[in-house]
Amino acid sequence: MRAVATGRSADLRREPLGALRALDFRAADRDYWADEAAVHDRFVAVWAGLDDAAWRLPGAAPSDAGGPDWSLLDHIAHVVDWHELASDYIAGVLRGDAWPSDKDYGGGDFDTFNETRRPRFADLAPAEIRERGALAHERVLAVARKLPFETIRSDAAWGWVHQVLHGHALDHLRVLEPWADALRQRQIGNDPFGPDPQPVRSGLPASIARFWSGDAATLRQFEQVIGAVPDADWMTPADGEWTIADHIAHVGGWFAIGAEALEQHARGGPWRATPPEGIDAFNDRQVRAARGTPPGELRRRYVVGLDRLRAAIRAMSADEWIDPEGFSWAYEDLHGHVRTHLAMIGPWVARLGWPAPAAIADETVPQPR
Repeated sequence: MRAVATGRSADLRREPLGALRALDFRAADRDYWADEAAVHDRFVAVWAGLDDAAWRLPGAAPSDAGGPDWSLLDHIAHVVDWHELASDYIAGVLRGDAWPSDKDYGGGDFDTFNETRRPRFADLAPAEIRERGALAHERVLAVARKLPFETIRSDAAWGWVHQVLHGHALDHLRVLEPWADALRQRQIGNDPFGPDPQPVRSGLPASIARFWSGDAATLRQFEQVIGAVPDADWMTPADGEWTIADHIAHVGGWFAIGAEALEQHARGGPWRATPPEGIDAFNDRQVRAARGTPPGELRRRYVVGLDRLRAAIRAMSADEWIDPEGFSWAYEDLHGHVRTHLAMIGPWVARLGWPAPAAIADETVPQPR
């Protein structure tokens, strides 16, 4: 007899990917659907905190069929696509059809087949892909759960069921986790993932339209993230020593400061100077002063500050838009700032509903030599 590690107690949501890829998910003692739920939680957390521009940035991985480099969007859409395909062929098996053959998909050349399907998703917004992905995942689970475990683990079915559920997710996480982590660091550093957003006089109306489009998308995503956090968790550290309450107090506070700066300039005053003690010291003092404020009051201040800042930006003159100082007070205190904090807190919020960390020690089961 020899001992074979099955890792039944491994924490699939948090363990290094190398440990997960070494597991035998086909082992009879594994809880197949618990494994799938854990890996799926990990998969949907990979994009947490990333804005729409991050989704489209090429460079996540080269194309295996000679096409352009894949982006985060391409990878996520590819997994969604296979959930939709699998829903149909598993449903066919349940009706009495045979399992598909490799030749049914590009004659067995999966790299080329997958490349040809990228255009189906290329023009979709990330929010639409996320919504479509959630529906596709629910659908494929609904049909796959009708299969007996013996069927799922059979040679005929394993590659067609496991490989589009957690097996497929793990394959892509190997690329996406480090790529997404790097993108979040860039977003925290205010990388716009594209051209400099600073407008110039030629094409100013189009630049302003892009500004408001970015504002709507980023603030909507940020507020969805914040809305998922119960009041009881607002005081739990989320990013370093800061809590969700600290982040909202800080963001809402800078909404008001940015609005004051723009209003002062519109009245003929000079541009407001930065805090004399330095930004970091000011932010620390600002956050500490707000601690103990109830979440409901912080939300109210956030909304009031946001409305005031947006009104001040709408009143900006063309000269103020093309003035780097003026644009900085608008962009850096509205969605430029918000996307930084979105990247900071997004992963923490995504993990908020996860089960508590499991014991890490691997278990073994006796196996015949």
